[in-house]
Order: sequence, then C-alpha cells, then structure tokens
Amino acid sequence: MLFALRFYGENDDANPIYLNIKKFTEKYPNIKVTRDRQFAIEQPDGDELEILTARAMEGTLPDIFYSPLSAEVYDRELTLDLTPYLEADPDSKWISENARSFMQTYDGKEVYGIPWMSVAQFPALNLKLLRENNIAIPPYNWTYDDYEHLRSEVAKLTPNNPIWPGMIEFIEFGSHYFDSIPNGWKGFNMETRRFDYTNSKKFGEWLDQVSKEGKQGLHFYDLTEEERAKKAGNLGWSWGDGLEAVGNVWMYALSSDVNELIKTRKMEIDIYPMPQAPEGGTTSIHAYYDTLSLSSALSEDPVKAEAAFQLLKWLTYSEEGLISRWALIDEYTGLPEDAPLRAEDRLMDFVQGWPITTNPEVLKHHPLVKGFPEDSELAIFNFPAFQNVDFQQMLSNPIPYPRHIPGVAKTYGTLNPWDIRDDIRDEGKNTATLLRNGMRC
Repeated sequence: MLFALRFYGENDDANPIYLNIKKFTEKYPNIKVTRDRQFAIEQPDGDELEILTARAMEGTLPDIFYSPLSAEVYDRELTLDLTPYLEADPDSKWISENARSFMQTYDGKEVYGIPWMSVAQFPALNLKLLRENNIAIPPYNWTYDDYEHLRSEVAKLTPNNPIWPGMIEFIEFGSHYFDSIPNGWKGFNMETRRFDYTNSKKFGEWLDQVSKEGKQGLHFYDLTEEERAKKAGNLGWSWGDGLEAVGNVWMYALSSDVNELIKTRKMEIDIYPMPQAPEGGTTSIHAYYDTLSLSSALSEDPVKAEAAFQLLKWLTYSEEGLISRWALIDEYTGLPEDAPLRAEDRLMDFVQGWPITTNPEVLKHHPLVKGFPEDSELAIFNFPAFQNVDFQQMLSNPIPYPRHIPGVAKTYGTLNPWDIRDDIRDEGKNTATLLRNGMRC
C-alpha cells in the first residue's frame, strides 16, 4: 500500500505519523505500507494537486494521500467514495457533525476523505499582565460580556501605558459567533452557499467597534511605526512581548508558542475556551481540517480498499489508532537532547491537532486532556481548559474552513474582512454603508 503525506518530516524513523503506521502494520503484518517519496517533501497545495493528477493519469496514484484542495481533488475523480465504509462502521457514529458535513462532497454524492485532525485557534490570556495591573482574571465559563469587560479595563490604562487589550480573532467566523450564520467563516453561509453579510448585523457592529478602537489607539498594529516605537520601543509582536491582555493560539503552533512564551519570554499565559456568545450567536471554535483520501483506483480492488480504509480509520478516528499515536509521546519522552526525535521538542507532531471523534472515552486519553507529570518538561502544557468537556467537544466539532466547496478558497484570496474594517476605520464608514454601496456577496 502506497501512502503519501508531506507533514512531520521526511525521515520516517523520526516522523510520528509513520511511527504510528508501523504500529498498525505490527497489528496487521499482512499489510505493507510504503511512503511515496515524491510526496515526502514540503510543497504548495496547488503543486501537489497537479502531481496527484499526473500520477492518476499514469495509474500510479498513491492508495492513501493528503487531500490538498478537497473540492478540486474530488472534481478530478481522484478519490474513492467512503460512504459505504462509514455506513458499515459502527464507530463512525462518533465523527463530529461539522466534520461529517465537511467530508461530504459539495454535490452531496460522495464522502471524499476523512480529516485526521482539526487545527483550531483559541483564546489565551496574559495572566501576568492582568495581575500586574490589578485586573480580575475571568473564570473559564466566561461570557462575551466578561471578555469585553476585561478589555475595557485594560483600555482604561492604555493611554498612559504601553499595553493593549488585544482581541479574539472573531474576524474569521464572527458572523457565526454573533449572528449564528451557518458555518459563517468570513461571512460564508453554508446553508445558502452564499456570502451573507446583510444578515450579520451584530458582526457588523463588532467590526464598527473594532474600527473605532483602532482610531483610539487601542490596537498595537493600528499605530504607525513611529507611534509604536514611541510608545513601546522597538517591539514588533505585542502579544509575544507581553503587551496584550488577550491573544490567540493556533493548535498546530501550540508547542512552539508555549515554549517561546513561557520558557524563553517568561510569560504567564493560560488557554481559555471561547466565551459564551452573545444572544443571537453561537459559541464555537473555528478550524482547518486536514484530510486524507483513498485513491479512486481502489474501486477495482475491494480487498485492498478495505485494508486502506482500516489504515485511514486508524489514523483519523479509531480509538485504538489514536491511543497508539498518543502513546508514542511516552516512548519519546526523556530521551537525550541529541536524539533525532523527542516529544519535548515536537509535542504537536505527536498530538497532531484535535481528533474529529466526539467519543468522551477516547478524548479522555488526549495528551492535553490527560496532562503530563509535574516533573516533566511537558508540564507547561497542563492547561485546565482542555479538561473542560464542553471545550473538548467544541474542538472536535469546530466551524470548518469550507475548502471542500469549489471557488470558496479562491474567493477568500480576495475577500478580506480586515479590508472592510480598515475602510470603516480610515474612511469613516460603517458596515451598513459598505453594504449599501455594493459589499453584498
């Protein structure tokens, strides 16, 4: 069986996903899995799509492969329909609702692949900054009002201090969080398959508010370079320099961010669940899904197709496969500093985001839920928020970037809500004016 994935390094012996595949082949010794070296190197998604297409025409398409541009991969008839396999598998009932929708092709005819992880972004608070300024630290079950109150307390100090409120990145999916637009990523409505800003009035109010804050000097990056230098010195990363109360952490960068902020910069930060959305909105996390697909050529070989599906399940939502992957952390913890692979250095390569299963019996084994011994270097990742069951379920069922729909990714290349905010800030407009003048999509 030929497997193609470019992530986590070219060296199979130091690549956690291939070490987990080795566990799979130990259980099923009759199944041999070989890595396709042409796909072992880092390359743009578009380039990889063209290589996959050429390999399909040659009859050498890998049996399992990373699906770089989901809608296009399906359009080029590269993927095997997984619908019958999932319908026959009782464990598939645990796949989250949003992941299941994302796996479905845009025409509703097939399931083109399965995400092996969601890569979410979530809030983080600078506890040190809050304590130094006698600002109350909110509880984990905070609300949007709690969030805005915290920011307003910092904003009172900003004019005379080089500190800023910071913000949660609502710009990406605020239309869902504030107005419950289905999916809502950058205003896209999953039900109508159209961009829907006219019905995102509360999101528009938030854009107006953020634009006003920019004029007030409450955002580090809205200041000119001269203003920033005068207020904060020659600094370029306000969150990383400890100058913002609220920041955002991507799960894929968790180990690098935490190591940098806590170990190197001596910050005290804490991960938080999303605050409860205001009335009319839906509390949610936004994320990217990274997906594996099976070759359409496997339709001619049902025995091999079944074996490939079992490996696909092992790597994505299988309880046994996930626990096998996470157990590698213990195997690669405590090794010498010059070892080719150490969990202390590459934790997220082992964790690989958040799984799409909603099964609580599986999620309790997740490394960030289970936690690490207090005497371990990995103890800095023991954030209590990950033990919050609602947060766990939200991470398994995030609002996904809809790259399985044709044209959406291309549109997102030109449609940037930050530009709308900047128009409001720089030209004195508001969202209602922009919509009247043709911003409807």
